[in-house]
Parts: sequence; structure tokens; C-alpha cells
Amino acid sequence: MSTTSNLELPTELKRRIERVAKEREEEPATLLSSAIDSLLSIEEAQIAEVRRRDATDTGEISSNEEAFAKLDSFRPSRRNPLSK
Repeated sequence: MSTTSNLELPTELKRRIERVAKEREEEPATLLSSAIDSLLSIEEAQIAEVRRRDATDTGEISSNEEAFAKLDSFRPSRRNPLSK
């Protein structure tokens, strides 16, 4: 099952999506769906790992806010790479 969503994207990002989709001979929506699915799988695995470690370390499960804060502490800045 699928549904339609609208996203506002920076022009350059839209061009990149269209270029890569063309190279892969697929629709931009298919590329975006695949990319989002991959990103969410990684994010979910990281959250699960943080929760597992927290439970091991303290015997308690973290809230979503605490898990995201911990994940953010592992990453470089989340600044927009398209902004200059």
C-alpha cells in the first residue's frame, strides 16, 4: 500500500534526485522512497542500540527524547549541507 505526500525541497536537492533517478532508470518517487526507507532503518537501529545499551548500563529504558539526544551527541552537526 502507498500514499502520496508532498515535500518542499531545495531546488538543488530536487535536481540531484532527478539526476540520480534518471541514472538509475527509475522514477524520482521510487528513489526517494528507497532512500527514506534506508535512512529510517539506520535511525531505528541506532535508537534500538542506544536503548539496549541504556538498559544494560542502568536497567532502565530511555525516552525518545533521551535516545535522540544521545544519538545526536554521536553525530557531527546536522547543519544543512546545501546551505552556504
